[in-house]
Amino acid sequence: MSKYYKVSEEAKNYARKVLRLHNYEKKQIKKIEESLRYPYQETDENIGGSRVSSNIAPQEAEAERVWTNEEFLATVKHVSVVDNFLEDISDETVELIKTRYMSDNGTKERRPKELPNWVKVGNLLHLSEETCRKRDMEAVSILARRFNLK
Repeated sequence: MSKYYKVSEEAKNYARKVLRLHNYEKKQIKKIEESLRYPYQETDENIGGSRVSSNIAPQEAEAERVWTNEEFLATVKHVSVVDNFLEDISDETVELIKTRYMSDNGTKERRPKELPNWVKVGNLLHLSEETCRKRDMEAVSILARRFNLK
């Protein structure tokens, strides 16, 4: 199979979603790793004084739930593949990707509407909107292939 097979629109959109959620997913992984490293840290989850119905520490429940969860493993894979992808592409394309998809602090999952538009990205990078869109198309196609999507 050729390295340069045509990638479907669905695969490109999946790659865009992974890029859009990269900072959030990275932060989630870090939180979970911290709770696994330090499982008995004080938590402020019970501020209101209501009873906790579970006999196990919240971090243990979180660790138990997450490490057995395929979604978490997929998240780890997403972050790893994107980090490697960013190391392999040109600096100009990295700037484009970061400006468009990773300009947030990762505190929540971003929706597509929350991304800076191509005109704004182009102005920030001193590129035309057309050039930005073209580079984005190339980049997300490469990323989709890295996820073995067609």
